[in-house]
Amino acid sequence: VERVLSEEEAAKLGQGGPFMALRADRTPEDSFRTDLAKLDMDIDRWEGVQRLLRTLPLATPSDKFYMASSYGRRKDPFNRRAAVHYGVDLAGVHKSPILSTAPGVIVFAGRNGKYGKMIEIDHGRGIHTRYGHLHRISVKTGQRVGFRERIGLMGSTGRSTGPHVHYEIRVNGTPYNPTKFFKVGKHVFKNWEG
Repeated sequence: VERVLSEEEAAKLGQGGPFMALRADRTPEDSFRTDLAKLDMDIDRWEGVQRLLRTLPLATPSDKFYMASSYGRRKDPFNRRAAVHYGVDLAGVHKSPILSTAPGVIVFAGRNGKYGKMIEIDHGRGIHTRYGHLHRISVKTGQRVGFRERIGLMGSTGRSTGPHVHYEIRVNGTPYNPTKFFKVGKHVFKNWEG
């Protein structure tokens, strides 16, 4: 969050003006102006954080699921050999709704080898999410989707042992553990509601 926010601040928050040396004999008015300027910068930063949080994939792609397979090392479900898993498998009821985890643009919607029926969403800032093994895809490539919009139905297409959604988060092509995003989302959404 800090890296992305600092990039956004550098791009959007222009600063400048003539150089005015700080006087040693500051008046209360000077002090007030300095405090007011700092408060203004803090408010801009807070607004930037709120904008950023609205675009990050912090929600889960299903309302009702259990964690069938976590991120990282695991035994492959087919051959039982050691493997790495670059997403999480959220198992649930066959044909239950799969929702977009943040606003974005569909960059892929179709069959993708072992992923089966898959959707990939570009959320901007190099952040992409993937939703695999779907029963049905309800969106098209190029379509804009909003936060928590229905994009498909849970299924078991591709290399799958039963109904679930394989969910991935990639930043500039590098996979990240989605459960870390879910934990942040729990705190963010709880604070926005309360």
